[in-house]
Amino acid sequence: MARNAAPARTFGAGKARVDSFEIISAPPANPAVRVAALLLRLRAELLVLAVGVWAWVALGPDYVRDEVGRIVAVPGTGFETSTRVALFVAVGLVLAGLPWTRRFLFHRAQAVLTRHRVRQVLVECRVLNSRSRACPLTVWARPTRVGEVVWVVLRAGIAPHAVADQAEELASACFAREARVIPWPRFTNVVRVEIIRRDPLAPNLIRSDLFRYASGDIHDPGWPTTDGPDSPVPTPRRKPSRPALPAAPAPAFDGPSDNGRGGDWSDYV
Repeated sequence: MARNAAPARTFGAGKARVDSFEIISAPPANPAVRVAALLLRLRAELLVLAVGVWAWVALGPDYVRDEVGRIVAVPGTGFETSTRVALFVAVGLVLAGLPWTRRFLFHRAQAVLTRHRVRQVLVECRVLNSRSRACPLTVWARPTRVGEVVWVVLRAGIAPHAVADQAEELASACFAREARVIPWPRFTNVVRVEIIRRDPLAPNLIRSDLFRYASGDIHDPGWPTTDGPDSPVPTPRRKPSRPALPAAPAPAFDGPSDNGRGGDWSDYV
């Protein structure tokens, strides 16, 4: 090694030599901002927990301090612990038993889960800022007829195609059949992530007599037929068939036959 060569750069004693490169590290985030972002993401779960705690306390007995300073329950107010547990279980069974409430709660819970899964995919696939390493904001999610839709606000430095490139990962993480990323036409920093889970027209095909008549199969067992006097489908009228035209007579040739070559050639001269 020459004397005037630059010394090798090492990071600590005994570390391997590396070439010079640029290290971009994410700036430390404010703890208050991180806590606020966590509360914003968990707003649905925290709301359900707050309602449950409020109902538990509201159904319980009132408490007062006695002469000694102890906190005791006022007799005749509220319900006991076992009664409150029974009421919570009964309400849960009613909500899960009724079809409309069960579908509403299931679809809402699935939309919340999809919002968390979409954000996790964006973090794992490194759809982040180059400098601050911030993830896009999943601000809203709601159920649709075919699945769920999540509105995502992109931070500065993230393009819509960066989210669209992860469509297969989004569908796989959300346990869906397909995922579509559609930018908002007015503001490209807002994208709509559509999670497709089912086809609403597949199990409810519209069956019409038009398809039966078009196929020519009027004796399909799944459709009413015209056999019998009590059939609900009237017998279609048939138009009378036209008489067949007589065949054109073969041309007659006078004169002797020329060995089957069309008669006497003098008739054509």
